Amino acid sequence: MPGSSQSTLKTVERAMRLLQAFSHDRAEFSVGELSRELGIHKSIVSRLVSALRRSRMLDQDPQTRRVCIGVGAFRLGSIFANRQSIVQRVTPFLGLLVARTGQSAHAAVLDGTLALVVASVESPSTLRVISRVGDHRCLHATATGKLFLAYSDPPLLEAAAQDPGLIALTRTTVTDLKKLRGELEQVRRSGVAWNQGESHAGTGGVAAPVLGEGGHIVAVISSMFPLNFINERQRRTIAAETVAVAKMVSDKFRSPVFAPKRSTEKTSGPKRNGAKNRG
Repeated sequence: MPGSSQSTLKTVERAMRLLQAFSHDRAEFSVGELSRELGIHKSIVSRLVSALRRSRMLDQDPQTRRVCIGVGAFRLGSIFANRQSIVQRVTPFLGLLVARTGQSAHAAVLDGTLALVVASVESPSTLRVISRVGDHRCLHATATGKLFLAYSDPPLLEAAAQDPGLIALTRTTVTDLKKLRGELEQVRRSGVAWNQGESHAGTGGVAAPVLGEGGHIVAVISSMFPLNFINERQRRTIAAETVAVAKMVSDKFRSPVFAPKRSTEKTSGPKRNGAKNRG
């Protein structure tokens, strides 16, 4: 029955869209808010919520009637995390990176046209940048995303430029495709990418790639810091340490990461041999 199959598929797609509406920044919705967010009639959203509650994918406060992610979704997320070797391999190295730099660090993988944070370790400092596991990052406006764009085939940039688009998140976000292509070429030459307050005003970052077999990008390691409190010398040191730790993780995948030339400058970090640039 083709009609029935199409209707079932549409319901499943709507349920997936509903679940994907939740994020760290928006952890609760009323049914009406979900209806407006998704552009779906309130009665349909109400039925979807009821079905997802029965499977424990959603939970609903009996007093406020607001809806949040349920334990069923947590269970599935835990299965995903446990199966991801990158999470298991990278987390101890993120702790090492934070110990060396004093700044927060995370690891991300590519998720369609966004970067997905899969592991994160916060700085012990009271003045720190927070990155949560499960957060998505725009590719064009973050150091993490620029590395994925630079090390991936051109269709990824074209797709990201269409959806979600080169959105101006701050006054320094690069929204011109030609200018972004030029920056990505520089990223390919240096082996690192920078975020100069392009995703959040006052927040900076530097990222290095984790390369797997054949030199393909597996993940990205990123250090994040408050821009106004980190000087240029400190940024070079953070970059050198980020590259060094990304290389350690890459070695787990039996492929080296080529550090940028600037990381060979004398810093307070460990000494390294002269590094190559990746072309």
